[in-house]
Amino acid sequence: MIFIRLFLCLSILLVCIDTNAKNDSIKINKNRLLITSSLLGSSLVASYYYVENSWWSEKKTSFHFDDGADLKYALNVDKAGHFIGGLYAADIFKRSLEWSGFNEKRSLWYGGVFGATLQLAIEIKDGYAPFWGFSKWDLSIGSLGAFWPVAQHYNNDLQAINFKFSYFKKTNIYSDLEKQRGKETSKYAWQDDYPNQTYWISIDLNHFYESCCWPEWLNIAFGFSIDDTQYLNEKNQKNGGNNEWYIALDYNINKILKKWNTPLAKEIKHWVNYFHFPAPTIRILPKVEFHPLFL
Repeated sequence: MIFIRLFLCLSILLVCIDTNAKNDSIKINKNRLLITSSLLGSSLVASYYYVENSWWSEKKTSFHFDDGADLKYALNVDKAGHFIGGLYAADIFKRSLEWSGFNEKRSLWYGGVFGATLQLAIEIKDGYAPFWGFSKWDLSIGSLGAFWPVAQHYNNDLQAINFKFSYFKKTNIYSDLEKQRGKETSKYAWQDDYPNQTYWISIDLNHFYESCCWPEWLNIAFGFSIDDTQYLNEKNQKNGGNNEWYIALDYNINKILKKWNTPLAKEIKHWVNYFHFPAPTIRILPKVEFHPLFL
């Protein structure tokens, strides 16, 4: 529970600092702040217990750093997961603070700190897991994701570059390898199922190149994943596999539904736009292959 307390203490500390800040431009809505704090706190506790039973359920070991297997495990697709995880956590915290009355700049920076601290807590837990260890790479890349919204705030060009996620069950290799380790996985345990995940960088071409013919709602996305050819070595660590690289069309939900512009609609569009939807796709590596629709 020390890690949950770390999350909650950080959240409370940030709220207290800003609540007491002598800045007339900040008008805190105490009722919203209470709702935000309660929802964030309960979500963190629920998330902790879920991953404790699905991710960190193996017998604990003494604290240790990663021994190098981290760069082989999932062939760094997990790094993309840490980046997006840091980004999501920061954005949730930032928008929650804004809804409670904090200004945008403070909310952005506090969101970044929150997301990075969440990554630190995850790595501390990984440091006691038998098949993992505390990874400096995971912490660094997850923290980079947490501060990506801050970078976008200060650089207009970065606002045209966004990160998305997709998941489609096309192989059972994750659960098969876990069975070989003696562990049964839930059919809902998707968070470590990297062969069925794809991470995308979506680029708004119209921001960089004005065109009369390219729809404003259509982007180009580059995807990153791993195939289903991994296996376990003598230490029960994952080895092998091939990275998969894709180029695809991608949709800007905000621009497709730009006429749906109520406050609730803007919030829904913001979160839906984090997901990549089925679109014509070309797999570039390890073998060129065209998919009329790929998720």
